[in-house]
This record gives sequence, C-alpha cells and structure tokens, in this order.
Amino acid sequence: MLVLVLSVLLLDGLMPRFAVPQAARAGWGLALVLALAMAVLPPGPATVPEAGAMALLRVDALSLPFVLILSVAGLASGERTPVLAGAALTVGTGNPLLFAIGAAALLPLLRSRGAVPRAVVGWGSVGVAVATALLAGSGGWRLIVLPVPALVAAAALMGLSLRPLSGARHGAPVGVAHLAGMVAGLCLAVRMLVDWPGGAVGAFWGGALVAVGLMLALVACGRALGARDAGRVMAGMLGGWGGLALLLVGLVVTGRADDLPLLALGAFRALMLLMGGVGLAFLAAILTLARIAEAAGSLGLMRAGGLAALMPRTSGMLALALAGVCALPPSGGFAVAWLLVQSLLALPRAEGLAGAMPLLASLAGVGLVCGLLILAAVRLLSCLVLGRPRTPRAAGATDPATGRLAAPAACLGGSAVMVLVPGIWLWLTRGAGWDIAGLRGTIPSGARPDWLALAAPGGGGVLYPIGIVALLGLAGAGVLALSRLAGTVASRPVAAWTEGAPPSPPWMPFGEPAAQAGPAQFAGALAWGLGGGVPLRRLAWRMARRVRNAGRRMLAVTEGGVAWASRHAMGLVLLWLAVAALVRMWGHS
Repeated sequence: MLVLVLSVLLLDGLMPRFAVPQAARAGWGLALVLALAMAVLPPGPATVPEAGAMALLRVDALSLPFVLILSVAGLASGERTPVLAGAALTVGTGNPLLFAIGAAALLPLLRSRGAVPRAVVGWGSVGVAVATALLAGSGGWRLIVLPVPALVAAAALMGLSLRPLSGARHGAPVGVAHLAGMVAGLCLAVRMLVDWPGGAVGAFWGGALVAVGLMLALVACGRALGARDAGRVMAGMLGGWGGLALLLVGLVVTGRADDLPLLALGAFRALMLLMGGVGLAFLAAILTLARIAEAAGSLGLMRAGGLAALMPRTSGMLALALAGVCALPPSGGFAVAWLLVQSLLALPRAEGLAGAMPLLASLAGVGLVCGLLILAAVRLLSCLVLGRPRTPRAAGATDPATGRLAAPAACLGGSAVMVLVPGIWLWLTRGAGWDIAGLRGTIPSGARPDWLALAAPGGGGVLYPIGIVALLGLAGAGVLALSRLAGTVASRPVAAWTEGAPPSPPWMPFGEPAAQAGPAQFAGALAWGLGGGVPLRRLAWRMARRVRNAGRRMLAVTEGGVAWASRHAMGLVLLWLAVAALVRMWGHS
C-alpha cells in the first residue's frame, strides 16, 4: 500500500496537468500514516521469505526512517515535484536492482531542479551501475573496490563535491530537492556498504569514509562562507552536514567490521538524529526563506537586511531554525555532534602517539566543521536579519499571515520533540538500528533506546537534552527578572531599523552601506585568522593559474607532436629501420 501511494505521488508530480489541488498533501499525509503504522509494529526477522513481486517491493525496517523523513518533507512543503516522490520510492525498496534504477532515474530529476552539478550526474550514474554490478558479482575481490563507486553515487545524489568553488557563486539555492537527494544518498551509502549481501566492507574503508566525509564537509562549509545569498549559504551548510553523515556511515562500517555492535548502533542513531532533528530544522529554514523571499524580494546578503524589526516572527523562526542546524545546545545538531564525538572516542586504536593521531585529527576536523557552521549561520543572520534594509523592497517587508508560518513552526516543533525526547524517534527506528548493528535474537539492554537520554556508544556518559533546556530556562528567567528590576525602557522615537543612529541624508535613505555588517567581513576575518588572508589566496590563485597554463601548453605540444607524426609517418618508419640496421651492424662489428 505504501509503495502504491508513493507511485501515485510520482505520477502526480510527472503529470501536473491532471492533478487535483491539495492531492499532494493528502497523499503525503497518507504515506506518513502508513509509514508510522509500519514503524510502530514490532520489527520482524531480518529476512522474510517472500516470492514474486512482494519480494521486490517489500518496505523493510531500514527503509522506514528515510521514507518517514521524505513524507514529512512532502507534507510540510506541499510541492508537487517528482523529486520527493522519486526519492521516497527509491529508498522504500530494499532490492538492490530497483534501488539502482531509482537512483539513476533520480539524478536527472535532481539536475533539473539545480541540486546536482552537471558533471556529477554522469559520474553518479556510472557509480550506481558499477556498484550494482559489483554487488551482483561473486568473489571477495569486489569488496575492495565496491566503496569507490558507492561513494561516488552517494555524493552525486547528495550534491557533494571536492571542488572548492563549485558552489560559492554558481551553485543552486537550497530547496526541498536538496533534502531529498541528501536522504537518498545516505540511504544508498548505508545500503551498499553495510546492509546488502556482499556490502560488508572492511574497517579500512570505514576509516577512508571518515576522511572523505571530513573533506567534503570542510569544502561545503567553505562554500557556505563564500556564498552571496541566503539560499546558497543554506545549501553549503546542508552539504557540511552531508559530509558529517558520510563520516557516521564510516563509523557504522568500522563497528560492523570490528564486531562492535554498540559502536555501530550509536553511530547509526546519530545518523537518524541527523536526518530527523537536523533535517527538520533545515526544512523549517527552507520554508521560512521562501516566505522571506516573497515579502522582501531578493535574498542576497548585500540587498536584504533589517528583517528583525520588519518581520519579527519570521526572523525569530529563521533564527531558531539556524540554531537547530548549528551545533548549539540543546538543538539536534548538538546532539548529533555529541554522539559523533563519543563514537570517535569509542573507536579501537593502537597505543602511543601514532595510534592517537588519527583520532585527534578526526576530532579536530569535526570541531572545525561545527565552528564553520556556526560562523556561516552568524554571517547569514547578521546580513539578513540585523542592521538596516538596503533596498526599498526590503524596507516594505512585513510578516506573512499566521497560517503561512504553520508549516515551518510544525517542523521546528517536530525537531524539538525528536531532540528533547529522543526515545520517540529512536524507538520508531529501533528495527533499522538493530539490523545495521547485526543484533539478532535477544537484544541487550544497552541497545534499547532511552526516552529522555542519549547514551554514549562506549559507555562514557549520558546526555539529557531536556536538562540543558532547564538550565537555559533558569538562566533566561534570571536575566528577565534582573531586566524587570532595572526598570529602564528605551523611549527614543526613531525608526526600528536605525538602531538609534542619527537621521540619514536624503541621498542615502537607508544609511551608509559600509556602516553595517556585510557578507565579506566574516569570510575575510576567517581567512586572516587562518594565517595568510588575501596574500595567501592570491598566491593560491597564481599557482593554480600557472598549473592550468602549463597543462594547456603540454596539451598543445602533445597535439602538435601527434599531428606532425601523422604527417611524416612513412619517413619516421624508414628512419627507424635505418637506425635499427645501424645498431645491428655496430653490434656485429
């Protein structure tokens, strides 16, 4: 029934002319109810003997979390797009062949929505085909090369790339299609490297996935810091979390390969919280930015501003969504970062400094990614929400109707519930976690989720997110009480966005643009803090330009040599025969 509903939603997105209004939301609501009903049922055995079409279209326990997230995204956004339905139908089938067909068909849809670069589509399709052929093959040699095409295909679906400048200026703004591709890529990586027969790769590839995930996350965060509008900043931040998600997949692979089920289960729970808590926060931010674009026009960081006074409710919702996206306590990002650090500390390692260096490098990389995410969020809020409006369209922005903000508010509420009471979401995904960890039969007590606590995989501690909320609430109540006791209220009659500054001259109705925060200040400060700044970037650009020119010269010389050899082929053959004869005569003499 669930596969039938998702198929109808896919047809509704492909043929919008014949669709009934509000049919998409109703269909996604039905899909969400069916997926929840299947998740509430007790998980069955890992392999159920089925035949025929039921064996191909069976939605197993590992598919349900991904289908749930995509169903919530479709219900909240209400978009009649085939990308969401195609992604949900792809991740809902646990068969390798059907998954490969769906993933290969999903790549052009993502490209049409601007979520995947053009060059990545071809490589992703090749990666899907090669990985499926390797899974269907026989022999242990395929496990050595399987992670490479699987990682290429997953990165293509998630829109990740190692090119530092591919998303700063020419990348597409964030959308629901980005989130759908992220979920489908994560499901593909987990399926091919852990779940499907022949996909249980060794611990070496787990470490390689950790390194690749960190590099992809750092590159994506760099794009977020270099982007010039809010949509592309959010796209870079989503790519940063995608790299951390691949890192968690590497930890799951390592736990399965080293027979550490609690480590694999803890990393997989962090992956589920990333998709649930952080994913819903991203969805709330995407919907809120769409409302801001309708009211304020351009989302460029140099054209918008002052929305805290003009759109207070929408700006507050965007700030809360960005707090959930970043690793700020007690948000979902903080819970995922805490579980990620605890999983890294639980990894087996060699004694001495040499054995501790990979762990220290991984921890430093995770901390750097979290810091860059916070810096990108501060840059976005400072330019978009604070300061003064820079254009007349932004100065005339107002909050939308209350009903227009219901969907992002519901997404924020769902993200908060998943983090504050993590046992609900972890209980719904318990079957997937036990299958990934390789737990069969009797489930140990440490593998059962707690309702209010997050347990470290290595047994090193327990996190209570609701306790952090209580501490923050007490601190906020103290600050509020002290401000009430002071009794000072500002009463200067000025415009809300002037922030007490003197009136602007007639030729500058919005004040001096250089007097408020700009998008280049934060990224420039980061470059100088890393040691080099503008001179280092100029040197890097100069070296890259010289390497490119040298490559072009070598290509021109090679092409010229080939053309000259083709024109004088007969003379070269005669010359070679003459030289060979002389060498032979010299040897005989």
